[in-house]
Amino acid sequence: MRKLIERMFCNGIAVGICLYQRAVITAHEQKKPLKIGDTLYYVQDGRERLAEVLEKICK
Repeated sequence: MRKLIERMFCNGIAVGICLYQRAVITAHEQKKPLKIGDTLYYVQDGRERLAEVLEKICK
């Protein structure tokens, strides 16, 4: 019984992680912020971040 409960717990954690990963990927693909609680996060890939840094340097 204990092993079953442990397995169910681990499966629940894995499902939760997958849901959050999907939310992050969807927000990035749609170029929308990811809101966790009251905080907004923007996800950038390396090229987007590099372009932003170079733009700031050139100003």
